[in-house]
Amino acid sequence: MYKLLSLNLLLLFNFSIANCLAQSFQLKKSNGSSDLLIPIAFNKVKLTDKFWSERIRIQKEVLVPVAFDRTKNAVEDLQRTANYLSGKEGPLPSNSRFSSSDLFKVIEGAAYLLQIGRDAKLEKEIDDLATIIAAAQQKDGYFYPPHITGSYKSATLWGESGMGDKPYSWEVHSHELYNIGHLYEAAVAYYQATGKRNLLEVAEKSAKHVNKVFFEGDPKYNNGKPVNQAPGHEEIELALVKLYRVTGNKLYLDMSKNFLNIRGVTYMPNGKGPMSPEYAQQHKPVREQDKAVGHAVRAMYLYSAMSDVGAFTDDSSLNPALNKIWKNITDTRMHITGGLGAVQGIEGFGDEFLLPNKEAYNETCAAVGNVFFNHRMFLLNKDGKYMDIAEVALLNNVLAGVNLEGNKFFYVNPLQSEGMVDRSHWFGTACCPTNLARLIPQVSGMMYANTQTDIYCVFYTSSTTVIPLSSGNVYLKQTSNYPFDELIKLEINPTKPNQTFAVKLRIPSWTGFQFVPGGLYKFTDNDAKPWSIWVNGKQIKDDKVNKGFVSINRKWNKGDKVELRLPMPVRYTKADERVEADRNRIAITRGPIVYCAEGVDNNADVTRYYIPAQVENPIVSKGDASELPNIEFVRKIPAKYIDLKGEVHNANLNLLPYYAWNNRGVSTMNIWFPENEPTLREELISLPKEINNIKASYTNTGENVFAIVNGKFPKHSFDNSIARWTSYPQKGKAQSIELSFEKSTAIKSFAVYWYDDKGGVQVPQSWNLEYSIDESTTWKPYPLYSTDTYTILKDQFNLVHSNGDSFSVKKIKLNILPKNDSAAGILQVQVDVKR
Repeated sequence: MYKLLSLNLLLLFNFSIANCLAQSFQLKKSNGSSDLLIPIAFNKVKLTDKFWSERIRIQKEVLVPVAFDRTKNAVEDLQRTANYLSGKEGPLPSNSRFSSSDLFKVIEGAAYLLQIGRDAKLEKEIDDLATIIAAAQQKDGYFYPPHITGSYKSATLWGESGMGDKPYSWEVHSHELYNIGHLYEAAVAYYQATGKRNLLEVAEKSAKHVNKVFFEGDPKYNNGKPVNQAPGHEEIELALVKLYRVTGNKLYLDMSKNFLNIRGVTYMPNGKGPMSPEYAQQHKPVREQDKAVGHAVRAMYLYSAMSDVGAFTDDSSLNPALNKIWKNITDTRMHITGGLGAVQGIEGFGDEFLLPNKEAYNETCAAVGNVFFNHRMFLLNKDGKYMDIAEVALLNNVLAGVNLEGNKFFYVNPLQSEGMVDRSHWFGTACCPTNLARLIPQVSGMMYANTQTDIYCVFYTSSTTVIPLSSGNVYLKQTSNYPFDELIKLEINPTKPNQTFAVKLRIPSWTGFQFVPGGLYKFTDNDAKPWSIWVNGKQIKDDKVNKGFVSINRKWNKGDKVELRLPMPVRYTKADERVEADRNRIAITRGPIVYCAEGVDNNADVTRYYIPAQVENPIVSKGDASELPNIEFVRKIPAKYIDLKGEVHNANLNLLPYYAWNNRGVSTMNIWFPENEPTLREELISLPKEINNIKASYTNTGENVFAIVNGKFPKHSFDNSIARWTSYPQKGKAQSIELSFEKSTAIKSFAVYWYDDKGGVQVPQSWNLEYSIDESTTWKPYPLYSTDTYTILKDQFNLVHSNGDSFSVKKIKLNILPKNDSAAGILQVQVDVKR
C-alpha cells in the first residue's frame, strides 16, 4: 500500500491529507517519485492578505452558519428516517432526491474550517449531525431516506417517480450514489480535521454495501444480480478516491475505476433532454470521449474523477480523452468568465461556440467543477495553463456566485442582465451555495506545490508557508495585493545555507496575447507589457517561460528576496467570430479579472452602450464608501450611449469586477459591448417618440417589456420569431403595464396582440385600460367608445378606441387578469396618437 501511495500522490485534492502523506513519502525516490507534484495543504498556508482572508472570515461567520440553517429540512428528513428505522411513529421524510447531499457539502466545508482552526461549538454541531446520520443508515449500509421509508411514492419526475420503485432501480436520476458520494467527502474531511471516525464509519459501511450490490451481487437487491450501472450524476467516483486516500483500502479505488469503466458501456439511456445519452456522459465509454457534452456539473465531476483514477492507478489510458475534452472546452465551450454549461434546459453544454450572454446558464457548481478539474490537470501535467483557467473561473464565475456579505447566491450566472436578475437567499436545489461552502476554504491549498527539488508558486496573495524539499524545509513569505496589484514579493528562507532548489513562478496567460488559454478569446492589441523578475535587487534576464512557469534555479540563503512584476493594464478582448453572441463586441479585463458595467454606476440601462474606440491607461481606483470599498473600479471608458428615443450621446462607462456586481440592489449589467452603432442597433429596442418609458408589474427573466413597442408585426399569437413580454411563471396573478408619455398626449386608440403558447402563457381572462392626466397615481377608467369591448382574440390585434374626440393623457395603464393556470403575454402594443 505504501509503495502505491508514494507513486501516486499526484492528484491529492483534499490538501490536508496531501500534506500529511507528502511528509511521509517525499524522500522515497524509487521509480521516479521524486518528480511528483504535491500541493501544500490549505491548512498549512497562512493567509495574511485582505482578499482571501476576508472571504474565509465571511465563510466562518456567515456563509457556513447560513448554509447549516437553510439545510435544516435535510436534517429533519434524516431524523425522520432514523425514527422510522427505530420503530417510532411520525411523519415520513420529504420525497426530495438530493436534499441530504446539500447538508453533507456544508459539513465538508465546516470540516475544512476546523482544519484551519478548531472550534468546539462547530465540532459539537457536526458530532450531533453525525449521530443522526448514523441512525438514518440501514444496518446493511444502504442510505437513502425516500426508499428506506417509502416517501418516494409521493414524488413525480422522469420515470418511476424519479427514484425507481426499488432501491438502485433508477440510477439514471435517483441521486442515490450522488448523495452518498458527498457523504464520503464530508466524512473524510471531518476525520482529517478531528481524527473522529463517526462519519467515516458510516461512509465505509456504505461503500462496502455499494460494492457488494453493484459489482458482486446481494440477494436483497436487484434479485441478487450485480447492478453494474454507473450513476446518472457523477460524484461517487471522485469521493471513493478520497475515501481510499484516507483509509488506504484499495477496494474504494477499484470501485471508482469500475464505475468509470462501465459508464457508457453497461447502460445507455435512449431519449431527449435529461434522458439523452449525452446528458450524463453515457454516450461513449470514457476513454473514447473527446468533447464536453451534457450536464456541465456532472461532466466536471466525471473528468475530475478520471484524472484522479488515472493518477492513482498509473492508468495513462485516460489521459488522451482528458486532453481532448479540455481542449474542446477551452476552444469552443467556455465563457470568458470561466463559466461552463451555457444552455439552460439541460444545465449544460450546447453546440460548439454557442455562448449566449443574457441567456447564459453557467451554473455556479459548474465553475466550481472547472476549478476542481483544472487543478487536477495541473498536478498531473505541471502546466500553468490549467491554473490560468482555474484562476479565471475562481475569481470571476465562482466568486460571483455569492454576494460580498456571504448570504445571497447566484445559481445562474449570465453575462448580461436587463435589470431582472437578483441573487437569492437560498434555492430549492441548493447545490451551489453548499458547493461554495466547501470550495472557498480550500483555495489556499492551490497556492503552492512542490516536488522534492522544486517549489511552484501558483496563486498569488499575501501568505506564509513551509515547503518540504529533499534538501530541507523552506520557509516562504509572500506579500501581494493580487489580483489587483502587479507586484508580488517573496522572501525565501531555507533551513540550510546555500540550499539548492528551483522556485517556479507562474506567468499567467493574461500577461501575453490572450486573457485565458484556448482558442476562444484574444486581446485586440499585441502590445503585451513585459513582466520582470528580480532576485535580491538584480533583474533576472534568463527568464524563459516553460509550461507557464519561469524557473529560478540557484543556491538560496536566508532572507533572499524575489520580486515578480506582472503589469496589469486594462485590456480589450475579442471572441472567435464563430461565437455569434460576441461578434463585433469587446470585453474588458485587467489582470485575471473580468470587468462589467452596472446600471448603478452608469445610465440605468448599460446594454445601450457601445465602445467605438479603445484607450490606453483608463483610470483605475478603489471604490469609496458610497460604492464598494476595496473593490477596484475601471473608470471613464469613452463610449457612446443610445437613449430610449434612439439618439446617440457621448458618455463614459464605469466598470467593476464581474464577481462584485449585484451587491447594491438589482441593476442592469453587461460584459460584452458592441464596437459600433449598427451592432448595437440590431438588438436595441427604441421607444416611439411619444413614449417616455414603459414599466411592468413583473417581467419574465430574459424578456424585456420594451419589446411590445418595437414595431414587429406578429405572424400569429404563438410567434416565437420576435421578442415578447410575459409574466411567466406568475400564473393567475394580476399584472399591469404602464406607458408614460413625454408630454400630455391625445390618444385615439389602443391595440394589444396577445401571446399564447397554449401552455404556461395564454390569452387572459380579461383586460382593461386606465389613464392618468399627470404624474400622480390617480387612475381613471379609459373612456371606451360605446360600441367597443375589451376582446380576447388570438392571432390579431384587440383594438379599442377612445369615446368621441381624442383625449389627452400623461400615462396609460393596461391591466391584465390572467387565467388561473397561466401567465399573461403580449407580442405587440400599438398606440395611435393625435399628432
